[in-house]
Formats: sequence, structure tokens, C-alpha cells
Amino acid sequence: MGKSVYVNTKPTVISVRVTDEQMEEVKRLMEKMKMSASDIMREAFFQFADKVERAGRLDAIRTAAMKYGEARRRA
Repeated sequence: MGKSVYVNTKPTVISVRVTDEQMEEVKRLMEKMKMSASDIMREAFFQFADKVERAGRLDAIRTAAMKYGEARRRA
């Protein structure tokens, strides 16, 4: 028989400290959105990651546009 391989199926836990005001906002969102605190934090993470990704793409577009403009001015 083959050797059994352990696969961790539990998600990783990240602990975050928040102020009382931030926790009140999380609670407000939990009630409004009918979501758990974990679901809200996951959604916030994905929105933040998407924003960073889009900002990186915009920076690349700006850089390319500046290079294009410089090349046209030289020509």
C-alpha cells in the first residue's frame, strides 16, 4: 500500500486588531449585508487586492503613454 499523505483542508486564519469604531462598522455591515464578519473581511480583502491590481495596470498604462509621448516628441 502507498504512504498516506496529509493534506491540510482547513483555511488559514488571520487575526486582525480593530478599533471599537471599526468593529462597530463591521457589525453594521454584518447586519446590513447579512454576512459574517469573516465574509465581510474576505470581501474587503478582495476589493483591496483588485484596487491594487488596477492601480498597477494604470501605472503601466501611464508609463507606456509617457514613453510614447516622449518618442513622438523626438520624432
